Amino acid sequence: MKIETITYKRVKNLGNFQTETMEVTAVLDQYDEPDQVSEQLREWVKNQLFPPAPTLVPTETDDF
Repeated sequence: MKIETITYKRVKNLGNFQTETMEVTAVLDQYDEPDQVSEQLREWVKNQLFPPAPTLVPTETDDF
């Protein structure tokens, strides 16, 4: 079996009966590993729907 495309879809519950859906599709070339591409799609969608919290970097004007 030759896998040519991979699609990943995830739904985020926003509360109050609202959701946000994101779906991405990757077209594979002959050198792509389907398992690796699947993981990359999952990670990318997760970061879009649930972005990581920004890391605060102290500046010279911060008083600690």
